[in-house]
Amino acid sequence: MKLNLSVIQKNELRKKLVAIHFAEFDEEISDFKSERLLDVFLEKPAPAIYTTAVQDMKKFMFTQLEDMEAIYEKE
Repeated sequence: MKLNLSVIQKNELRKKLVAIHFAEFDEEISDFKSERLLDVFLEKPAPAIYTTAVQDMKKFMFTQLEDMEAIYEKE
């Protein structure tokens, strides 16, 4: 599974990737390399990160619903 982003989102992330790479390694990377790196990130770790975020949000929402039920039961 690969996350799909708009052209604008991809360009913004690519710019950030270039800036981070320069800040960390004091080395510029080409547009081709930055685009390829972004594609790899979107294809490999991004789906797992997304899935984890969704699971965390489900847990949070479930806790909030339990809290609401507890308040409702007190009335």
